[in-house]
Amino acid sequence: MLRLLHLFSMIALTAAGTAAEPIIAPGKKSLPLPGEAFTLNGHDAFVILPSGAKANIPWVWYAPTLRGLPAKSEGWMFEQFLAKGIAIAGIDVGESYGSPVGRKTYSAFYDHLVKTRKFREKPCLLARSRGGLMLYSWATKNPQSVGGVAGIYPVCNIASYPGVKRAASAYGMTAEALQAKLAAHNPIDRLASLAKAKVPILHIHGDKDGTVPLDANSAELAKRYAAFGGPVEIEVIAGQGHNMWSGWFHSQKLTDFAIARALGQPLAVPEPAIRVGSKVTLSGKLQGGLVAIGGESTGWQLGYSGSKGLARIEVEMKAIKEAATFEGAEVTISGTISSRKYLERGAVLILQAESVVRKR
Repeated sequence: MLRLLHLFSMIALTAAGTAAEPIIAPGKKSLPLPGEAFTLNGHDAFVILPSGAKANIPWVWYAPTLRGLPAKSEGWMFEQFLAKGIAIAGIDVGESYGSPVGRKTYSAFYDHLVKTRKFREKPCLLARSRGGLMLYSWATKNPQSVGGVAGIYPVCNIASYPGVKRAASAYGMTAEALQAKLAAHNPIDRLASLAKAKVPILHIHGDKDGTVPLDANSAELAKRYAAFGGPVEIEVIAGQGHNMWSGWFHSQKLTDFAIARALGQPLAVPEPAIRVGSKVTLSGKLQGGLVAIGGESTGWQLGYSGSKGLARIEVEMKAIKEAATFEGAEVTISGTISSRKYLERGAVLILQAESVVRKR
């Protein structure tokens, strides 16, 4: 009798283990380059492998893998990855908007690639548009499994896109319930784990994006991520919106970033574009109470780390409430570079502060 019970227990454990394995079947998804289409638990998925890939395969995780995506527009970038021995992969989780259900499928996909197909443990995530919600929501739960995040006008804020009301059904909630728990699901509110792991982030985003506004998404993410001490850079593309401009998909800077992070290579410290009209986010020590001959000073100066060591820039703090409370603090400042011509000092670059966050 005891032997029979033991046998039944073993059968039950085996069945439970088998049930946990994903169901893999041939797929029919069309791809912009030759690759393998398959389904995982009924979800369309794909891998595009570099020549000779067998084990320890570096990879870029692309999202969203909806119908028609990735498209031919990504072909040039994908070819650059393949030339460096890097695979591309993705899975369709529908319009999940970063929900727990979508994250669960992402985890099953990741485990399948890493454990069964011998992919490396730290892919670089490539988030295009609403793929940002999907990948960031998974990444913040799995920071140890992320090599970097590259974004092409990515959605980072549910409230901005698609909006709480539209996203609620994907979370199995009413709009009111999701709003009440938004901070537990929204990527911009869950960045601390990625910052602690020092996961580098690079986005390219247009300043005319009406669908996924820069300020509420990439810029807001950068401000918060930098405040946590995370490495982040946002390249703002002047005059561009949420469109199919070829420059998005032929960005050498973004491509080089994704290649380096997929291969686990270090990145050069980006030098902020300190020129008139550029939007920047800088971190360092803010000093106030500065004076100059003839009053030729804003009274504020930020010392930050540049490529050649400590750099300093004058800061205009008039738009900041209770500015005096930041004197002597380690802060992250976001704003626009302007130029002011002084009688004695000549033309001086000034950071017009739009937001100041005390570093944690």
